[in-house]
Amino acid sequence: MTVDSRYDVLSYTGVTAATPNEPEIEAAFGQPIGDNLELLDRLGMKMLRRQSLQALVITRGREGMVVFEPHQKPRRLPIFGSDQVADVTGAGDTVVAAFTLALAAGASFVHAAMLANCAGGLVVMKSGTATVARRELEEALRNA
Repeated sequence: MTVDSRYDVLSYTGVTAATPNEPEIEAAFGQPIGDNLELLDRLGMKMLRRQSLQALVITRGREGMVVFEPHQKPRRLPIFGSDQVADVTGAGDTVVAAFTLALAAGASFVHAAMLANCAGGLVVMKSGTATVARRELEEALRNA
């Protein structure tokens, strides 16, 4: 089971993975992260342990995302596509959906996050609430 909770992300324990964004992590721990990657990594690992997660993916907007797994160094993924964002509506929903689907299909946490990063990057380049079609995702991955 995966979770993407806008509020009270620390109340979910024992799920497989979570995909909060950086402001949600800042609110949960009461600490601004900004450009402090050391703090981001410390809070990410703290949440991973505290919530008994197998993986944590923190989305960071224009800074991409970071994948946390037990006993591994955090894995930073740059944004997919352009940093010219049209609309972020639904981006988090797209990320958790693509991530969960990839996990259900047998992907590793890092590969699932890569696919989710691509899907999220595609959806934010569209205006309004948008979806990403399989064909569109396949084409983007081929061209990456």
